[in-house]
Amino acid sequence: MSKRCFISAVLVLCLSSSLLTACGEGRPSPAGQEPGNEAEGSANAEPLKPEQGAQLLVWESKGPELDYLKAVAESFEKDYGVKVKVEPVPAIDTVKKLTTDGPAGIGADVFSAPHDQLGNAVTAGLVLENDASGDSMKNEVMSSALAGVTYKDVLYGFPTAIDTYALFYNKSLMDKAPKTYDDIVKFAETYNDPKTKKFALMWDVGQLYQSYSFLAGYGGYVFGNQGTNPNDIGLNSAKTVEGAKYLQSLKTILPLNAGDINDNIITGFFQEGKTAAVINGSWLMASLSKVNFDYGVAPLPLLPNGEHPVSFSGIRALYVNSYTKYPAAAKLFASYATSKDNLIKRFKMTTQLPPRKDLMDDPIITQDPKAAAFLEQAKYSTPMPSIPEMGNVWVPAGAALAAIWNDGQDPAAVLTTAVEQIKTAMKTTK
Repeated sequence: MSKRCFISAVLVLCLSSSLLTACGEGRPSPAGQEPGNEAEGSANAEPLKPEQGAQLLVWESKGPELDYLKAVAESFEKDYGVKVKVEPVPAIDTVKKLTTDGPAGIGADVFSAPHDQLGNAVTAGLVLENDASGDSMKNEVMSSALAGVTYKDVLYGFPTAIDTYALFYNKSLMDKAPKTYDDIVKFAETYNDPKTKKFALMWDVGQLYQSYSFLAGYGGYVFGNQGTNPNDIGLNSAKTVEGAKYLQSLKTILPLNAGDINDNIITGFFQEGKTAAVINGSWLMASLSKVNFDYGVAPLPLLPNGEHPVSFSGIRALYVNSYTKYPAAAKLFASYATSKDNLIKRFKMTTQLPPRKDLMDDPIITQDPKAAAFLEQAKYSTPMPSIPEMGNVWVPAGAALAAIWNDGQDPAAVLTTAVEQIKTAMKTTK
């Protein structure tokens, strides 16, 4: 996921200017903008009914996610008589593909996309508002998931899963999950041996996605107003600097340069039983199926200030193409695919965490301690900002983290430089 998030973020940066021209003259108008073509389904409207003769095309990444939507498509056709074709298109590519396929009338009616591409998709007029769920979604879905699929106070997405990261620990080395980072530092005093590549803790230090949890745990932030105000950049705020200083102090237990701590190294050291604990996402579990030790997953340990680290989260969701000929059927399918019963089925097929509050206490989650740990951490997560300006943040922030970690540079000065670089990049991409 960390690589996927980075690729997605870079794609957002690359799309920022091209998406703005996606709705030029001479192209079909989005369905939601045509008089008389509005879909029913708001909180005060009658239940959605598919348009007569409706047929839907859906895009989703290959893998169990695709298999899930194919299964949903079959049951949807039985229930509503609407044929649904599900095609494999990588979720990180759907928005880019729709910039041409949408106006041409050949794009998917419903598509999957990471939430951090939502700002660009809305700006380009590619996605319809989710007015099909009424107030029910607000009551049933985790607030962090709703925030991720909302842009400028308008709900667009139908959340299917929430991704965040937590602490994996080797039970043969740690008999219980560390409650605090101080516990890990103390453990490192007797465990660490850099010569034999034994470390108490590893994470991708130079990547904002994972290191953000330290900054935000001290009250730091990227953009103000819950990640929606590009004019309020908080990466050099006093609280962010405080978090960066604590992060910097952890080099005493992980004396490697940021460039030498990548996903492959982190995974390999943990698989070999050398690293006692790592910060990573649920996707790591697939790489641990054959390890010769038992491991556990726990929420991130408490920081020295007594606060929970605030991890970044990614929200997987379905969206309705604004150029669909069948907006009612498309919204109905997206709602159907994200119902409680269907998201239980999705969890069984994909192991991706359902972002529904009414499933947190469900036996399917509570009887899976690893899934429960991720969902517990998700309560302390915040969605990566979905505004287009976020694409300008990743590279300067990563460089700042590397300078703070590798060279021991002053966090306040380095982060201020990063903010200036972000502001300059934002001006050039407007």
